[in-house]
Amino acid sequence: MAAAPPTDTPIWRATHGLLLSVARAGHHLVAVGDRGIVLLSDDRGATWTEAASGTEALLTDIVFPSPAEGWAVGQDSTILHTNDGGQHWAVQNTQAAGDQSLFSVAALGPHHLMATGAYALVLETQDGRAWSPVKLPNMDEDYHLNCVQPRGPDVVIMGEAGHGFVRHDGAWTAMPVPYDGSQFGCLTATHGSMAGAIYSFGLRGSLFVATAAAPGWKRIETGVPNSIFGGTVLGDGRFVLVGSSGLVLLFDPEHATCRVLPPPTQAALSGIVEADGGKWVAVGEDGVHLIDPPPAASGEMTQ
Repeated sequence: MAAAPPTDTPIWRATHGLLLSVARAGHHLVAVGDRGIVLLSDDRGATWTEAASGTEALLTDIVFPSPAEGWAVGQDSTILHTNDGGQHWAVQNTQAAGDQSLFSVAALGPHHLMATGAYALVLETQDGRAWSPVKLPNMDEDYHLNCVQPRGPDVVIMGEAGHGFVRHDGAWTAMPVPYDGSQFGCLTATHGSMAGAIYSFGLRGSLFVATAAAPGWKRIETGVPNSIFGGTVLGDGRFVLVGSSGLVLLFDPEHATCRVLPPPTQAALSGIVEADGGKWVAVGEDGVHLIDPPPAASGEMTQ
């Protein structure tokens, strides 16, 4: 096993500093965060190298529709693009003079993407290159839009103060959650009877679900006071949600059950992904954390 790098090296500081999102690019992992940091791992998160991003803007989210092609978004409406798995990046959009940050980006197709952010900012591209603003109906521009997520052919956007919207057949409709607190993220179920259901999560452990059959939101009790900032869908269909004070919450959408796991840190976690081999890689305020999945409990989904 290779010796850990000394703590005065740039890569040690990068892997122990603020990271906000992590994604799979084929068999590789890519993480982004403070001051334009982009980190790459070819060994399931054990070691990392840094790639030049071309920006010092805080990067908040990343998505790879294919192993080679990905997009990252962040502060100053920054949008970066890579076509080689994260090794090299090009700036597609930035507005340094403004105060609008992007918080979330989602792939609706290979080159069809949408990004959302501060002060009702929504940008969309149909070709993966040119981004155009999207206007939501009756949206107060003082509020932030924290998450965008596809749900089949539809698109769901969630944000501050319970704001929620769905685009169906090209038309936007308000779909607010029955809760005044912010929603920070959203995921779509992939397995079982809940496949296609959209889940929204956020402040103080709030978690909601909406299905095509019942388009309104239903609250799910998580039993935790921690805010939930990010999550991923595992290969077996379960969710892993992460949040404040090192929260790691295993959620089974088929049975609507939650299981709190031991925190790998007391700092906030903001993103998590399932690496090859099943290990989980989480990122947050104090960098990268590797988590061994727990054995399945009674009643949980298994592969």
